[in-house]
Amino acid sequence: MRVGIVGLPNAGKSSLFNLLTEASARVDSYPFTTVEKNVGVVTVPDERLDTIGRLLKPEKLTPAHIDFVDIAGLVKGASKGEGLGNKFLANIREAHLILHLLRNFSSPDIPHVFDTIDPDRDADIVETELAIADLTVVQKRLERLRKETKTSKNRILLQVLEKLKQPLEKGFTRPALSREERKSVKSLGLFITKPTIYAVNCSDTESVDKSRFPRVASKTNLLFSAALEQGMGDFSADEKIELRRSLGLAPEGPAGVVSRCFRELNLIRFYTIKGKESRAWAAPAGTTAIEAAGMIHSDIAKGFIKTEVLNYNDLTDAGDFHIARDTGKVKIEGKNYAVQDGDVLLVKFRT
Repeated sequence: MRVGIVGLPNAGKSSLFNLLTEASARVDSYPFTTVEKNVGVVTVPDERLDTIGRLLKPEKLTPAHIDFVDIAGLVKGASKGEGLGNKFLANIREAHLILHLLRNFSSPDIPHVFDTIDPDRDADIVETELAIADLTVVQKRLERLRKETKTSKNRILLQVLEKLKQPLEKGFTRPALSREERKSVKSLGLFITKPTIYAVNCSDTESVDKSRFPRVASKTNLLFSAALEQGMGDFSADEKIELRRSLGLAPEGPAGVVSRCFRELNLIRFYTIKGKESRAWAAPAGTTAIEAAGMIHSDIAKGFIKTEVLNYNDLTDAGDFHIARDTGKVKIEGKNYAVQDGDVLLVKFRT
């Protein structure tokens, strides 16, 4: 799963990317430092995996992860190709979730593209460009559809695009779509259909005043300061929490961004514990046993026979997979079994 970090230039996207991934992407004080997208792997905090590690003591413990993409800053007119418009928009279309970063700090060394600090205005600019770009795609596809044969698939797509057209004409307003409707337009990569979360990059010296950005503040509690985080490298966890709270920031810091993205992507975690490695896997809710097997290895999916399934709580109660099996806690499931959050899987397959 891939999260695209978007926002205006100099909002702190690359700084947040570096905090999340420790990838040290280039950070400068002028627009378009990030010409090519940067991709980093971020591990997801997981107390259950930590417990499995303490319990089973594997040689290797591997957490689930999400890919974060640092995308070049968007400017007004990007939907018409301004700045790095077309490349920027194409990179966002590849993301499964949009992390919209807004700037709420002043700095003489890092100029704002509009000279003033206004997160609500900045959000409007970015969302307007996304809406215009989406509307262009929808209108072109509608023109083609109206000339094509009216198959049942085309009729569904036509209805969904008509449903999207009106709210896009009014702005970045998200209509309610069923799972089937979302599936019908998935290949178009429309921004309006992607989940979006907002994060605000704040000052490292002044307390947050949410009244300065009421619209954005109503959508998020992910308030952090990249500058503050960069200056707390040697601080203890408790000291970091105390400093964040003193400025009105989220106490968990950037780690809260990762957890929120995980939830918004509607992901579950399942676990494998065979051999020397215990591992957590992130998968979309509704993933089947054979799809989970394919995530582990394509050969396992090809030779899939069955999977033994143990609930995480039953594993921790028993202390061992084999003991849990002997007490009847392990279930045998086929390829169409819907994997549940917290399942521990042992897949049987033909080589």
